[in-house]
Amino acid sequence: MLGLALREITRRKSRTALSVCGFLLVALLIAAGHCLGRAIKKATSEPLKVTGADLVVSREVKPCAFLKVKRPKSLGAITASEVAAIGKIPGVKTATGSLVVWAFHDGQPTVVTGVVPDSVKTGPLRQYQSGERCCVLEEGRLFDPAQDEAVLDKDFAAQKGVKVGDRVFLGPREFTVCGILKVAGVAVIGGGQAYVPLTTVQEMLKEGEVVDYVFVATRTTDVVPAVSRAIEELIGAGARVSSQDSLPSQISQSAAMTAAGSGAFVFLILVIGGLLIVRSALSSVRERVVEIGILRALGWRKRHVVSLLSWETTLQGILGAVPGVVLGYVVAFVICAQLNLSLPSSFDSYPPCATTAPALTLTLEPRVALDGVAITLLLTVALAVAAGLIAGRYAAARAPMDSLRQP
Repeated sequence: MLGLALREITRRKSRTALSVCGFLLVALLIAAGHCLGRAIKKATSEPLKVTGADLVVSREVKPCAFLKVKRPKSLGAITASEVAAIGKIPGVKTATGSLVVWAFHDGQPTVVTGVVPDSVKTGPLRQYQSGERCCVLEEGRLFDPAQDEAVLDKDFAAQKGVKVGDRVFLGPREFTVCGILKVAGVAVIGGGQAYVPLTTVQEMLKEGEVVDYVFVATRTTDVVPAVSRAIEELIGAGARVSSQDSLPSQISQSAAMTAAGSGAFVFLILVIGGLLIVRSALSSVRERVVEIGILRALGWRKRHVVSLLSWETTLQGILGAVPGVVLGYVVAFVICAQLNLSLPSSFDSYPPCATTAPALTLTLEPRVALDGVAITLLLTVALAVAAGLIAGRYAAARAPMDSLRQP
């Protein structure tokens, strides 16, 4: 039966080419959608992953008047008592705050991030200790909280022309550069041009023990929605809680739909593509009504007709699925190369006149996943088998004499 099916698809070249193109298009869309969805989901989840947090909490307020040291844009203060209360919410493992400020010196602002030196399990410096892809302490060391020391971003240090051991003004206060941090490959939440101890930034801001970002790590991902609601109630008006699930929608609606809806996208392709392919298979059967009637008159049983047509569409599905998967991944890679995604403006704590750019760009890294390839091939071939069975049963249901009378 397989040999006969091969002869049939080579004999009917135009119809075979049309069917193969249909299967190719289905496989291409499934592979591209699956690859894009994974790449965007990974890119949008990485900023939180490198901080070691499941949630990032901030408060939105009206921008304050000009000060020598001020909170950026509309970032509001979150008190130490509120951070402690967040840490006591059921399901929360750790809650660590960082304070980002604009520190002006000679009219030029510097984005300074204050972190707790002895606790870098969560926050913008966490990736240095854990070795995650993002930030590397290229020179020097982390700061000593007892000293006026700072770690500078590599681009900012190059722009200032300073190196480890030099003195630099961050707003009204002078610091010794103790380390140079290189940020590359991923967006950083709460990042700055310089990093100093949290207590030092709080002293410079003169608002007490406050932070403007809280990085929350939960015990399990299942409690993230409940913890988010509890934090929103605790912070009150202006609360902004971001998670790996909410970040794509904050970046763009299309990114959210692609990241969260790749499964629905594949299902939609299967439904629409399946209907078109079944219609094409039935059209092919109608063209061969007399031929099938002759085979039935010669003694072929219904199962033989169903088997023949199933093998034909299965072979066509395989011929279309293999190049379709390849082209689908090529399309996904091309789209990812052209697609520019970045963290939402709520995480951009840099002023318009900043001398260096913030690390907000998301890196899309599409990959050829074996499970994705296997799923695409299986779904496309399964669609072909289903179309063949439907067409075969339709053809076999006709009486041989009715088929032979077909004009």
